[in-house]
Amino acid sequence: MPVGGMPLIELVARRASRSGHEVVVATSEEHYDDRIAEHLDRVGIRVVRGPLDDVLGRFVAATADLDPSDCVVRLTGDNPVTDAALVDELLAAMKVSGHIYGRVDIERAPEGLGAEAFSVEVLRAAAEQATAPYDREHVTPWLRRELGELLFAPEQCPPNPRRYRCTVDVLADYDRVASLFAELPDPVGVHWSELTTELGRRIGPDARFLPVRDGSELGQSTLVLGGTPLGQLYAGPPGVSEAGRVRRILERAVELGVTHVETGRADTESEKALRVCGEPALEGRLRVVVRVAPLVGITAADDGRLAALSVEASLERSFAELGRRRADAVLFERAADALAGGGAAWARLQQYRATGEVGRIGVCVTSPAEVAMIAGLEGLGYLELPLNLLDQRWPEGNPAQVLHEGGQVVVVAHSVYLQGRLLWSEDGHPDQDRVRRLATELGRESVADLCLAYVLGHPWISCVVVGATTPEQVAENARLAALAPLSAAQCAAVDAALGLAVSARR
Repeated sequence: MPVGGMPLIELVARRASRSGHEVVVATSEEHYDDRIAEHLDRVGIRVVRGPLDDVLGRFVAATADLDPSDCVVRLTGDNPVTDAALVDELLAAMKVSGHIYGRVDIERAPEGLGAEAFSVEVLRAAAEQATAPYDREHVTPWLRRELGELLFAPEQCPPNPRRYRCTVDVLADYDRVASLFAELPDPVGVHWSELTTELGRRIGPDARFLPVRDGSELGQSTLVLGGTPLGQLYAGPPGVSEAGRVRRILERAVELGVTHVETGRADTESEKALRVCGEPALEGRLRVVVRVAPLVGITAADDGRLAALSVEASLERSFAELGRRRADAVLFERAADALAGGGAAWARLQQYRATGEVGRIGVCVTSPAEVAMIAGLEGLGYLELPLNLLDQRWPEGNPAQVLHEGGQVVVVAHSVYLQGRLLWSEDGHPDQDRVRRLATELGRESVADLCLAYVLGHPWISCVVVGATTPEQVAENARLAALAPLSAAQCAAVDAALGLAVSARR
């Protein structure tokens, strides 16, 4: 597809060779890559072809005429912002550091500025010794394991690089990148930093991008997308589906930095909606938290085999519906479910975690008493609980807070808007007017802002789960979740002002 007036692969190759580097495109020998090879031959760019899955073998073939001491730089054909200037900067950093292998650190640089450098000698060594399919497909894992690495961040990297996505994985990416290059008089010669600056200008100086305050390996964004509304939109009334809207919601969520979506077997078609409406490349960018179907009728005293099989049936069905065999976290819907079958249900989830198919395992809880019930479960790593500014059940020092501060558990909040009753005038909460006045007194721009700022003002809450029925709702929730939360003193003021009202009604 064209970017900057030429096929994407040609633009990538020309930008990489701009300062005189010899560039080879190592594509596959499959028939559907004939067009790539034919076009590049026609425009004078060298092409080497090899097995589809053995990309390492293709690199060896592409460098067969080089000396062992020569340097190889690996770029990918979907990253047109990368250029010769970035390559030169990486090579200079490697020379200073003395590393044999180095790469741009995409934790500190925008996705789409990836580049790796290594010598021909170690490339050939990898080809001789790396036999695993993963190593052959991804070229450099063996090098990283055996040689160590220089993790390099270019000097002109923008702050908060997650905002500056400039690779081409899905149609929305193509639209963004094609627009970026569309009006440039010299798409080959423009420096990569000028392109990221323009991306930043288009995002806007006031645009909010979701922070990540979850310090665990999950790295969840402050806002997690609730999946229930997605399933409801996808299923719709008989004969009606809002699949297009679901797709736009997912795309908007990723654009704003949402890292996870939560789904569950009890949700209406939420897992299927995520698979059908999300483009395949979203899988690596929008990860999932799965809730196991409620273990109805199975108690702690029941047969452990039945409890374990019920967990397995639910999770296997989730994997099938999602079209992926990996969940960052899996939760029981109820504390009692985690204890079902005398611990057999929990043990079955532990087995999934041991195989790497599940990251963290945890429980949805409704009270400190339920947290105390399951606090001793081996491997407990995730809690989800209801919390909003009218909720008085989680006092300072509650068991969930203790587990989080002990470094053991990620704690996530839901029901921050009290199912919307704090936001809408129809069927509103009795304290809606009081909450509105309090938002004004505390300098918050709206009740929704106050609701999110209050919950995120609790440091032991890693993130909040909020659903959306439109892309605009996602954007607004993300914007508010990126604002500064309430201070501890302000949260205490909310508790004092609204706690009295709640106690009076009770």
